[in-house]
Amino acid sequence: MKSKVRSILKYFFLCIIVYFIICFATPFNKSLRHRSTENQINYLSHILDQGYDDHLQSRYPEGKVFSNALLALSILEHCNKTENVNAKYSKTVDKCIQRLLSENSLKNFPTHINPPYGMFYNGWVNHVMVSYTKSSLFQFSEIQKEILASSQTIESRLLSAQKDSVRLLDSYEGSYWPADNLIGIVSIKDSVIGRLWLEKQLSGTYHPTKLINHAGDQHSIIRGSSSALMTYCMSKISYSDVIQYNDRYKKIFVDQYFGIQIVKENENGSNDSDYDSGPVFFGYGATATIMNMKTQASLGDQNSKITWAFFNSISFPINLVQSKYYLFKQEPMFDLFMLWAAVEM
Repeated sequence: MKSKVRSILKYFFLCIIVYFIICFATPFNKSLRHRSTENQINYLSHILDQGYDDHLQSRYPEGKVFSNALLALSILEHCNKTENVNAKYSKTVDKCIQRLLSENSLKNFPTHINPPYGMFYNGWVNHVMVSYTKSSLFQFSEIQKEILASSQTIESRLLSAQKDSVRLLDSYEGSYWPADNLIGIVSIKDSVIGRLWLEKQLSGTYHPTKLINHAGDQHSIIRGSSSALMTYCMSKISYSDVIQYNDRYKKIFVDQYFGIQIVKENENGSNDSDYDSGPVFFGYGATATIMNMKTQASLGDQNSKITWAFFNSISFPINLVQSKYYLFKQEPMFDLFMLWAAVEM
């Protein structure tokens, strides 16, 4: 009897070891990586089609827009990198954009500010639509005219807001967030306005490192999550000093252990957190750390794969037939960020 129990335990622990090896190896193996990504897309597409974005909206101030934007961008980047131009993915992106443009999404943002609906909404929605129109997947879209017209409307809205003098635009009434403005810069086609807009951001911070501040009314406070996102945006617009900017950001926020990069949310290493930061443990932020994976991958840092592999291994991934999810389906926003990071690698 004892020998039988020992045998069962031996095979159980062997299965656990094999499971962790496969999870860790996923970003380094093309076939495992593609299977992981496509299964994640399938799972997240299904739950958003079932209305889970509305549930996320009830938990996070911008949950509906953010969830649909991250899924659509992840699909587009996956298809662009793998040349997997599949009409089924186009249908998913179409549905994400229809949800982004819906009255149900718009009602969460103010219309009486300049630009109407604010920079978070305009920046992320236009970034999705412009990325789509530039991709080979767009040829399969069933709502091409609506997307082109809506993107033109937002672009005109943003340029009109900058017509007299370039300034930082509000996300909500009386408050602006530099990261939202940077997403807006990524989304517009006018490179001259984009350059002036970025210069305005860089000159508006009072922090001694010249890293862009987190919130508009706190000119000397920087945060790990927003700094990681803004560094990523700079890499996407080919900012000439992005490597030096990234080095300054990493010196303050990024700690590395055995190739695994974890990121402080607050400069002082405190556990202060909010919706933007996600959970913070021992000073390290969940959102900042996952966003940093994507940022460093966009700049060619191979440690981003090690970090993603580590989090893929410890987050209880269940990777079944055409479905992959983390943390027992309890935190789909984590799934979305992990997916968006994975497609950069």
